Amino acid sequence: MAGAYRVDYKTISPYVRFVHEVVIPPGEHTPERYIYDHEFIYVVKGKGRLRIENKEHPMGPGDLLYIRPNRTNEMFVHDDEPMHCFAVHFDYVFLGEAADFSPYAVYLGRRLDEGTPDTHWLQARPDAEFTDMDIPEHMTPSRVHQFFEAFKELCLRFQDSRSDAQIWLKSSMLQLIGLIQQELTTEEGIWIGHSHADLMLDAIQFMKENYTQKLDLPMLAMRANLSPKYFGTLFKQATGQSCSQYLLQLRMEEAKRLLRQQSLTIEVIAEKVGIGDLFYFSKLFKKSEGLSPKRYADSLRWLSLK
Repeated sequence: MAGAYRVDYKTISPYVRFVHEVVIPPGEHTPERYIYDHEFIYVVKGKGRLRIENKEHPMGPGDLLYIRPNRTNEMFVHDDEPMHCFAVHFDYVFLGEAADFSPYAVYLGRRLDEGTPDTHWLQARPDAEFTDMDIPEHMTPSRVHQFFEAFKELCLRFQDSRSDAQIWLKSSMLQLIGLIQQELTTEEGIWIGHSHADLMLDAIQFMKENYTQKLDLPMLAMRANLSPKYFGTLFKQATGQSCSQYLLQLRMEEAKRLLRQQSLTIEVIAEKVGIGDLFYFSKLFKKSEGLSPKRYADSLRWLSLK
């Protein structure tokens, strides 16, 4: 692999290369294959197992499997019934025409005019890593109906030949990734299964109850009996954000709520969310929301008059 781009929540813009719905006969063993982009497989019906490199995962109704680039894999379907599943191949961002390839030629073996890309070139193509979410190779989402509808929607969008289809396809893929994120995190944004989830949840609850006060990393770390550096590392691992980013998000959400009430001055709101300096509050608000608190409030008043 030539190198990896780092993609986060702000820069993710998935490029969907191929989507299909398939029914695999009972007892089928798909030969070992090698994929060069990211793939989600969602099982609707049937059972089997999927080997990714040297690890095997069960496959059953409602299971979501995730295969990263340059991983060998093979599938075994149980003998008692066929397996009905969806599959989507994608990159987290479009890597450019020079790094693109035809899934029909590479994965389905169809001969095309431009020929099949060289295997060494495919293995060396760059990748985009999604750094804000660590998706496991196997998970069983609780939102079964929503996941089924998300994959069904992706299939329909992929078959759409209209000029704007790629926009809707990208939107559908983002919705699927959003569903996965909801399955992997708590309401507070903590990764489920993190070794210090309870400790981080306590810190977040403390921030929610005291964000109007002066809070900083050393204070939060002291409450947890940890060093500031170690606490900050754990918090970032558990939430994907630093303590200061999370605290700022809490304050900005409360500021927007108070601005929507249209009963307080911006200076009072700044005080109420724990940022006493009006100029600094306005600077932070504009950086977070894309417009100043005054323009945000003015836009709300304009909408209320319509």
